[in-house]
Amino acid sequence: MFAGIGPAGAGTTSTTVTVPRITAPASAPAPVPAPAPAPAPAPAAKPAAPAPVSTPAKAPTPSLSGLPISISVPITALANEIGSTLLPGQNSLTHTNTTTQASPLLNANVPINACSLSIGLFASAASSCSTTSVGLTQLAAIGTINIPITAQYNAIGLLGAAAKSLGLTTGQDPANTTQTGAINVDAPISLCAINVGLVGNTASDCNLAGSNGKVTQTGVIDATVPVTVCDVIVEIDGNSTSNCPQYPDTVKQKGQLADAYAPITACGVIAVVDGKGTGMCMPVAGFPLVNDLPTNNVSQSAPIDGVLPINACSIVVAVAGSASNQCEPSHLSTNPTGSVPVNVPVTVCAVTAALDGNASGTCTGAGTQVGPIGTPGSPGTGVTLPITICGVEVALGGTSVASCPQPTVSTSPSTTPATSPPTTAPATTAAAVTPTAVSAAAPASSGPLALTGAPLLVELLIGAAAVILGLAISRLSRRRGAHLA
Repeated sequence: MFAGIGPAGAGTTSTTVTVPRITAPASAPAPVPAPAPAPAPAPAAKPAAPAPVSTPAKAPTPSLSGLPISISVPITALANEIGSTLLPGQNSLTHTNTTTQASPLLNANVPINACSLSIGLFASAASSCSTTSVGLTQLAAIGTINIPITAQYNAIGLLGAAAKSLGLTTGQDPANTTQTGAINVDAPISLCAINVGLVGNTASDCNLAGSNGKVTQTGVIDATVPVTVCDVIVEIDGNSTSNCPQYPDTVKQKGQLADAYAPITACGVIAVVDGKGTGMCMPVAGFPLVNDLPTNNVSQSAPIDGVLPINACSIVVAVAGSASNQCEPSHLSTNPTGSVPVNVPVTVCAVTAALDGNASGTCTGAGTQVGPIGTPGSPGTGVTLPITICGVEVALGGTSVASCPQPTVSTSPSTTPATSPPTTAPATTAAAVTPTAVSAAAPASSGPLALTGAPLLVELLIGAAAVILGLAISRLSRRRGAHLA
């Protein structure tokens, strides 16, 4: 710095001196390449060594296998046809009807079948099927849930293109369900042999063996609620036939608090307008009989034992056409050992209505057989309330026949002797609620009015309502005429 302040004559020399000093720093940037140690990131390769990070990927595996709740929802769609087109299928069937569930808290088994649904829209449709339970074995720390959904062998005829899907088989194993847990629920839902026709003929046939069978439950609260809707016809300007044989159930419940068996069956419901419909909903050959009545065996051992079957069959309506159905609702042979047995069977069958048409419904063995009130030989409280409505008919400009015959009790030594009557409710209770005759020898050919007790009152009420409606319409028409005048 002091050299720059020196004499002016020394300027040239100063420049020569200063230039090298200035250029020397300029060359200093060359060392900048010294950052060539950039290869130093090579140490970054060392973090790659923590490749063991892949080990956490193994963690999800044990967590999935150890889920406290096991849920299974297999979906099967096979042989469903629209017109002449076969829809794409998906097969989840395990080809077994045995289900075993075990968990401390909850076990739920709800197999859903929708098969042999025939829908004809300006075309014919025909189908047949056999139901299945899609069984499996489930174990879980808290609960198990199985909801297999099966839609197969359904046919839809559309706009002149007929459809046919036939898959009825025989010989398959019946359903077998075993549940062990605090709360056990078995609720198979079967929708089959259902026809809907509009200017088209329809037909259906269903085998329920795969969704009916044996149920064994051991828990605190056990519930079995099978729901069956089959042999249903809605036909307009066409012909329709439906067949849905009924298969037996055997239920064994060992609840610590309560057992409940509540089958809900709607079988043989027919409505026809300007056409013809014929349905059949009778017990399959080989159905266990007690006094010639198809009977399901129910065993319960909880403090509170409930049996609440609901049957609706041979409900027939014909408008400018003909419709007929035959059914025989299943009965129950109950063996409750609890201190509070509850038995409330509800049966509505052989209810017919015709408007300028012919309607016929036959319900065999409508008099429900029930068990005793309370536990024999021990004090207790129970409720037995059979409710039966059978033999109701209404006709306007047509014919309507509703009959409720009782089967003829066999006197063969191989069956229950005639000296030991079937376990029924007291005659006073049955006579008060059941419209059919208590005697088992009621002739099948007797007229419907002779077979009706309570239904006669229902018919009178319906007739009175019709008269009142007619008077109301007449008065309204008169008032309108007066206003127009």
